[in-house]
Amino acid sequence: MNYSFYTLFILIFFVASCKNNESNKTDLPEIETGTPLEETENILIDSEQITEPNTNTTSTIVATSTKDYQEFYETGELKIEGDYDNDEERNGVWVSYYDNGTKWSESNYSHGLRSGHSITFYPNGNIRYVGEYKADKQFGKWTFYDEEGNLVKEESY
Repeated sequence: MNYSFYTLFILIFFVASCKNNESNKTDLPEIETGTPLEETENILIDSEQITEPNTNTTSTIVATSTKDYQEFYETGELKIEGDYDNDEERNGVWVSYYDNGTKWSESNYSHGLRSGHSITFYPNGNIRYVGEYKADKQFGKWTFYDEEGNLVKEESY
């Protein structure tokens, strides 16, 4: 799951960075902060038209988000994203970012409750703490670090 998330993120970044500045942009409604993607249908992140060599075929490559929920800072940087279950509760991996784009945290949810791996980072990208949740309660060994990456303490729950 994490591998496919990072692969999708890299693909979206690559398509966005390779975009031809002279390409036509599609007029789409603006996305408001915190708008669930299901209410805005497929949100166009970027597109690029390519003509296949030795043919007259033109294709459009479109990158869209597959997350149920995305929230953005006023600057347009992604703030938080994740998926919901059928009861509209957090489910799967939810990721938060600082306003500079650095990952803030990554936590797993199961039907609205934190369940599984959780990791939080300092603004410099170093790990703040890492541990597991079970039914929304800390579980097992948790490890805490200072901003320079030095081990501060370990606790068991």
